[in-house]
Amino acid sequence: MKLPASLAIAVVAATTLTALPANASSRRFPAAAARTLALPSLHGTFAGRMPRQRQVDLYIRLAGRHDAELGAYAMAIMTPGSPYYGRYLTPQQFGGYFGADPIVYNRAIETLRRRGFVIDELPENRTDIVAHAAAPAVEAFFQTPLDDRVEGGRRYFTNRYAPVLPRALEISAVSGLDDYGFHHPMLRRNPNAVVNHVFSWGPDDIAAAYDVQPLYDENLDGKGITIANATCGAASSSDLALFQNTFQLPRAALVSTGEPRSKALSENCGGGGYGNGESSLDADWATAIAREATFHQVVARGPSNHDFDLVYSYIVNKLGSSVHVVTTSWGVCEQLIKGTASLSIDEKLFAPAVAEGQHWFSASGDEGTDDCEEPRITAVSVDYPGSSRYVISVGGTNVRARIAHGNVQAWRNETVWQESNSDGASGGGRSILYAKPVYQRGVTVNDGVRDVPDISLLSDPVNDGLWMAQGGALQPDWGGTSEAAPQWAGLFAIIEQRYGGGAIADPHARLYQLGSSGAYHRLFHDVTRGNNGITDGYGSFRGYKAGPGFDLATGWGSFIAYPLVKAY
Repeated sequence: MKLPASLAIAVVAATTLTALPANASSRRFPAAAARTLALPSLHGTFAGRMPRQRQVDLYIRLAGRHDAELGAYAMAIMTPGSPYYGRYLTPQQFGGYFGADPIVYNRAIETLRRRGFVIDELPENRTDIVAHAAAPAVEAFFQTPLDDRVEGGRRYFTNRYAPVLPRALEISAVSGLDDYGFHHPMLRRNPNAVVNHVFSWGPDDIAAAYDVQPLYDENLDGKGITIANATCGAASSSDLALFQNTFQLPRAALVSTGEPRSKALSENCGGGGYGNGESSLDADWATAIAREATFHQVVARGPSNHDFDLVYSYIVNKLGSSVHVVTTSWGVCEQLIKGTASLSIDEKLFAPAVAEGQHWFSASGDEGTDDCEEPRITAVSVDYPGSSRYVISVGGTNVRARIAHGNVQAWRNETVWQESNSDGASGGGRSILYAKPVYQRGVTVNDGVRDVPDISLLSDPVNDGLWMAQGGALQPDWGGTSEAAPQWAGLFAIIEQRYGGGAIADPHARLYQLGSSGAYHRLFHDVTRGNNGITDGYGSFRGYKAGPGFDLATGWGSFIAYPLVKAY
């Protein structure tokens, strides 16, 4: 792989445009016999053509000039000893080298405009185009009807056939042609909780159990660092303030980008308040660890894969130079995202995230090895984006602590999170999408594939749930890997603060390096008991057992905060 010594920002020059057919209202398509049905068209029942006036939002990716080098460069940045180790780029530098051919990129923009599309955004990576158009223009451009369909009482739209991608424009993927696939939140609540007579963990309990307090004693609390959150449904400033006031925490700032309409998004993001609850849990607990950090939530319009493409793009392309720690507690099982345009787009976003020095933490899932939770999918599946080789997957544990006078005094032991009523377990297992990345080779089991989770933390809502503020009230007994991921992100905000606020060594290589070292048991709680198998409404799914060192139920285990931060 050859990279120039200086990655200069490419200058996009004006070009002569190649004309393409301009009939945006045509509904004539190639013969059906020659077409491949789109995956969502294989499900549900036909409910009519998409109305002509409907606007369709799209995320379009063009081939980058150096796509073939991208994965290798991202891995080289992760790998100690590599000449590119830690040589992070700005989004503009990334676009200057890895972006599309400027002539082709401009041609694509102008062609889309002539064909009835409105260009909404041109991300800094210089390969992507965010645009929208009325249904007939989209149908004509990609040569496929757009249909409404119904499955299990849920109405969705989809392209009928795989899109025809104009070769002259070098379009490699387009998302937004359907809203069938969607992300799910990863939080649980003990339904039997009695609010006034139940113990739940507060921030000082976590600080005592996981050895965080000595960091605060040295003024390491995330001050000056921003944690980004990729989410659906918005946490409110008043709820975060309630949480902070209740537990006498500093007033960490909450910044929102995207869609802050909490009521509408509660419905769009899963109903029952779980969308907003997810975001509230993330905000409360990322800042419960990094108590002086700023929490920047980037809020999706809805839970579709396409909606999250836009959120990921914003964080990588807009925040890439200023935000180095990112958490997300939304995901989709690998079985349901494989083969989709969103998967292709997202991987081409997470690779530049690594190249730009962003470190992503993702909840591993709450259904053990059955992340799909689908009756028609009987195969085991882990959660994406945690399964990406560019993202840190965070699993769940159950903690036993020494408690006195209602307060945690110290950690005693830890097991895999697996609820006795089979209503939750730490997501983990083997990826069906990715080969074993270099940082796992010779360290994890010799299975040839990406193993998850990488690390874990308390997640059990039954025995040791957490407090959360939502809807103007403090609520006990929340759990799920959604509470583990933001706390690990909070710890990394403290690590970033310790090193002066700049991008730090990539956690994949560094955590695996530390986990494989003789210092392992001083830095991590090694979880050696339990497994993440589950029997739920969709069947029985055999789990993976915990064991010494790395395992497929808890990864390296949970952090011992003070020595881990010092050793990092």
